[in-house]
Amino acid sequence: MIGTLRVFRAEAYRLVRSRSVRAGAVAVTAVAAVRVLAAHVSERAAHSEAIQNALIEGRSLPELAGPSNAYAPLVEGWLAGLTVGTLLLLIHSARTLAGDRERGVLRLARTRSASRSALVLGRFLLAPLLVLGVVSLAGIGAWVTAHAFFEFGPLIDDGVELLTEEELLGELRTAVLATLAPLVATYVFGLFVSSLGRSATGAVGICLAVFLGFDLFKDVIGGVQKWVFATYTPSLVDKSCMGEMAGIARGYSDSGYMDEMLRMNHIVPWPEAAILLLATCWVVSRRSL
Repeated sequence: MIGTLRVFRAEAYRLVRSRSVRAGAVAVTAVAAVRVLAAHVSERAAHSEAIQNALIEGRSLPELAGPSNAYAPLVEGWLAGLTVGTLLLLIHSARTLAGDRERGVLRLARTRSASRSALVLGRFLLAPLLVLGVVSLAGIGAWVTAHAFFEFGPLIDDGVELLTEEELLGELRTAVLATLAPLVATYVFGLFVSSLGRSATGAVGICLAVFLGFDLFKDVIGGVQKWVFATYTPSLVDKSCMGEMAGIARGYSDSGYMDEMLRMNHIVPWPEAAILLLATCWVVSRRSL
């Protein structure tokens, strides 16, 4: 573990200076904001269609309703940003070890008193920072846009208050916190694949193929999926707590966190991340740099 902090500082410096990382940050924020904007455009399009139908049928024109509740578009935008962020975390972690081995950077770091395990652990220390960055940027992009076009408040349906704003915020907090552990495990999975890869391109391709393959077929394996960390990450075929939160914010009666789901969400990613991290250290210790 000698040199772990030195490797971490070097990787953090590279991260700050990287144009691709800055572009990824912009992409996560923009996707979240655009998803919220799309919800606003959809509402206006529905109103225009109602006006058109009224004109055709000779009815009085419907009035333009005020801003609708902001929590549903906020969560949906946040989730869209996190989905892109998940893929970017995978790409970044899958490139790091394989790409540095390809360029000879790992060998150079080894000659500067960094142990082989430090080459892995120093990069792993970036995971919490990157995950918090992705979650924060997606949230900021969604919140700013939702604040501009919608109105925050209690969830009301047909004059009946389904959830107070405090309850909505509590549910949102639960969903966001539940997202952190799976994203950290996702980053470690990318590191593990990177340790096996011969090139950055190959490692990224394999990593995305495995992750997206599981995402597409996780319904086929049934209950086994609850034992895999990737089940709880925001993804294209979403089963995450943020996905459930989107249904709650829409007032869907069949949405919500089952106790078992939430418990497994918090427990499963950590041991799997630890196993993958140990496996990554072992592979790096055995392979030539």
